Formats: sequence, structure tokens, C-alpha cells
Amino acid sequence: MAEMENQAWQPLPGVEGVKIYPFLRKVDIISSNSYLVAAPGLIVVVDPGGLPEQADILLGEISRLITEKPRPVIVCLTHVHLDHCSQLLSHPGFRKIPLRIVAVQEQGAQALENGDRAATIADLIQHDLERTDIDIRLLPAGCDTARRKEEVNLCGASCTMCFDTLKIGEGRTLPRQYMPLHGESMIEFFPTPGHSPDSICIRIGEVLFTGDLVFATAPGVAGLKGWDLKALLASLDNMIALLSIGGISVCLPGHGRPMEAQMMLRTLTAMKKEAASLEGIESINPAWVKETAAYAGDLMDEVDRLFTIIAGRLVYVAHIMDELEESGEADRLRGMIDSNLVDELLSDFNRFSLEYHSGQVLEIHVALKANQISQKLERIYRGELLGSVLDLSLVRRVERLLLDYTITFRGFRPQVDLEPTDISIAAGKVITALSCPRYHDESIIEAESEEEFARALALRIASVNPFENLDVAYTPGLDIPIALMDTGRFTDLLMYVLEKISVAGATRLSLGTGTTRNMVWIQVKSPGPLQAFSERVQRFITRSGRLSGGKCTISPEGNGMSILLEYPSVNSHTQDS
Repeated sequence: MAEMENQAWQPLPGVEGVKIYPFLRKVDIISSNSYLVAAPGLIVVVDPGGLPEQADILLGEISRLITEKPRPVIVCLTHVHLDHCSQLLSHPGFRKIPLRIVAVQEQGAQALENGDRAATIADLIQHDLERTDIDIRLLPAGCDTARRKEEVNLCGASCTMCFDTLKIGEGRTLPRQYMPLHGESMIEFFPTPGHSPDSICIRIGEVLFTGDLVFATAPGVAGLKGWDLKALLASLDNMIALLSIGGISVCLPGHGRPMEAQMMLRTLTAMKKEAASLEGIESINPAWVKETAAYAGDLMDEVDRLFTIIAGRLVYVAHIMDELEESGEADRLRGMIDSNLVDELLSDFNRFSLEYHSGQVLEIHVALKANQISQKLERIYRGELLGSVLDLSLVRRVERLLLDYTITFRGFRPQVDLEPTDISIAAGKVITALSCPRYHDESIIEAESEEEFARALALRIASVNPFENLDVAYTPGLDIPIALMDTGRFTDLLMYVLEKISVAGATRLSLGTGTTRNMVWIQVKSPGPLQAFSERVQRFITRSGRLSGGKCTISPEGNGMSILLEYPSVNSHTQDS
């Protein structure tokens, strides 16, 4: 990792007499890193960031510098997402800098001048957007067609701005705009669209400011307004080539820690492989954020419920095994999952969710938080091991939920494996499983070793039937066409519905299958009122129905409720095709 002290002036590598002041932050969507570069005749600000307190510190340093020696201040944006530039627009201190020039890539300049809420992601973070005038439009269309110069006014002083193409090896050239900084040194601007159409990298001496290039393939980032896969791949190739020819020692990203050039080179090379897998990614817009945040809440609610069941059963079985002086098996069970860490992660999300409902955080933050937590849970969740003791359906459902959210947040649809299925047989298997224990007493009796005996006993103790008091009247229909569905998801959904009805206190329900027109259906009727299912539970059932390939309708039925799942028949699907 490149060494650079945070919030301290230090020599800028490769340029004598010029210093740099990095303002480095943790990675988030609230604000970016910021950088000040001080030359004898010019101060450069790269990305003022998104926090007032961050701007206050930067402005304090700028004020001290121009008090010591008045000079122009050029504010350069790597792109116009508000986490990088909102303080330029809203902080009065930036508007009052005496000799201030704002330099932004041409398309970004248009977005700021027109108040484009989508291009600046103001619509996603629900931020006010003040319009501002741009002094220098960087890298305008056609700048790579011919070498040229033009004079620009830097607060009363004339400055020569040059345009050309830089040879970066193997017949490759890179459009470049540059201006003098100090002595023979320059500020160079390179187009790197992909993350956004206005994204640029900036080079001063041996330092390359990379903006959000290294985050362009990240979940929740890839797919933003203006994200362009083809342009991103070209930008990655260009920056890999630029770094490969040497002369750059440190790269300063828009978020996170500085990186040595070789580390950045490896990172960008790895990104090319990742980027190639993002063809067809969904657009991240306010509607996507709203839907994904709601999904996050529903998912975490169910994950919390399932983990509580899993942890509770493991603790109970471990306790009984201790009582039976099977301490080795008890310790094995306790080691299957870090319950304290799981509780901590889920409690963290619940706190975050409460902050969202009280208006302290935004929907996009909820979606991001759920992604962070689901990935951590995936890393510590050992489904195969848990499945040796607990109900496989329970274990599989947790795995599927976590994976589905990760895929959704990545910008894709979860995988749905549609297959011809006899819905009556599939439902019958679920109902049979309600009363069919996973254990066999013979396994305990016939165990050939102490270890086999302990594990068979643990499996017996862990077996719990939550449907003991539930009477299911099942009426399969006759001559029902074969349905097209994801059988695994259908099984999980039906089990979830039956669990919820049982937990709500119902002692009986009816379940039937049938066909109407080109659809095959299964209907669950419960005497319990619809109010027994919260809005979140109803959303979860409806979404799960879609993911299984069908359509779900939840409605009152007399004094009770009805859950109807409909799937296309194989014949109708063939005709439609």
C-alpha cells in the first residue's frame, strides 16, 4: 500500500516545490476523498467531497495558503456525482474563494449547469442540487482529432491549455488535455468514461488521481445513470497501458486508501474480467433503489427468523448432549455457527432499519447495508455442516435467500430454474415431509462407534415438528396439466406459507390444486384472518411466488384468508413460444 499521511502536507511525488494534502475517508456513498495540491502559482482541488465538515477543513487550508500568497484556485472534478462535488455547489466558502476556477469534463459541466439530478445521483441520495456555472469544460468532443492550443482566463491571467493524444504503447493513443502547474510540470486530464460519461483521471507528476474508476464494477455502482460497459472496458485498457509505460508511482482513488501503481495495475487488470461478466446489468434508478431496499428489509426479517431457529436448535441440542455427557458432540454443535457474530450482524441491520424508518438514513443506504451483511453471513454460514444436524429445507432456504439478495444487489435477476412439474405431486411431497421425521431410531441403535452414536442422537434431538398441531386437508385436482415452475423455490415457498399459518395459531387448513384455462394453481385456505400476515410477510410471499415462476394472490376468504399460486402449464408455454 502506498504511504501517504492523511490530512497533512507532504511533497507531491515527482514535482519539486509542490505539496499535496490528502483528505482520505472510509469507503461510502456520502462523500469522496479530497485532495489539495499547492504549487507556488496555483492551488488545485481535486473533488471537494460531500460533507460540510470536510469542506470546512479544506477551506481552512486553502484560506491559509492564499493568505500567505494570493493565487488562483482551480477546482477539478473527476466526475459530477454528488459525493464528490456537492460541497462545491452548496458550501458558501467554496463560492467565496477570491480567485476560483471550476474545471469539469464537458458532459459533467452540462449536467451541473442544467441541474441534472440523475447524472449527479441527486435523485438516488435525495439531495438538493444547486446549479453552477463551469469555467473550463475539459476534454470536449473532438479534442482528440488534432493537436491544438487555446488560451483560457485564469482569474485575469492567461493560461495555455493544450490538447493532443498521448502514445501509450502498441499503437494505442489516449486523448489528453494539459495545462502548466509549476516549472516544467503539468496537470494532465485523461478521459475515462464508463463509471459515468464524464469520468476523468488527472495526473500531476508521479501521481494519478483515478476518481471512481476502481469502483466502476462494484455492486450498487455498476448500473448507475450513464454507466457504460463498452466505455469502461476501453478506459481500463487505456489506464493499464498508461501505468505500464511507467512514470506513475502512486494512484489516489476517489474512496479509500492510496495504492501503489503496480497494485493499481493488478486491480484494473482483475476488473476487466469482472466487467466482462456485467453484460445486461439492470439500471440503478430510484425505482430500483426503492424495490431493493424493501426487499432488503423483507429478506433480513426472514434471515433473522431462520437464524434464530437454527441457533436455538443448536444451543438446545448442545445442552442436552452436555447433560448426556457427550461433550465432544456438544462442542462440535456449538462450533457450527458463530451465533454471537450472527446476532451482532443482524442487530446492526435492525438498528440501521430503525434509523431508516425514522428518516435518518436513505433507501440506498439500507440496500447497501443489507448487501454488506448478507455477504458477511454467507462467509460464515456453513450450510453443508449444519445440514448434517438440522432440517435440510431450513438450511437450504438460508443459503438461497442470501445468494438471491447478493445477485439482486449486483444488478441481476436471481436464477430461476423452470422445469416441468406435477404440482400435485410436488405439493404432496411437502405435506408428507411435515410429519416425516429426518431421523431413524435404527441409526442410534445400529451405530458402530461412539461418534456415530452421538451424531445420530444429536440428529434425533434436533428434529422438531412445528406442524404437530396442524391438520392439513389436501385435495389434489384431477387431470391437471404439467406446470412450468422452479420446483425448489416452490417447495421452499409452500413450506414458508405453512409455517407462517401454523405459527399464527391455526390448527387446520385446506390445500388444493387445479387448473383454469392455461394455468395450473395451488390454493391454501386458512381460517386465520389476513391480518395475521404482516405487509412484509405478504410482500415476501408475493416476491417468492414470482421467483418460483408464478403469480401469487393473497386475499380474504370469508373469515379467513386465501393464498393462490398460479403457474403456466407446459402446453400453454409451448404455444406462447
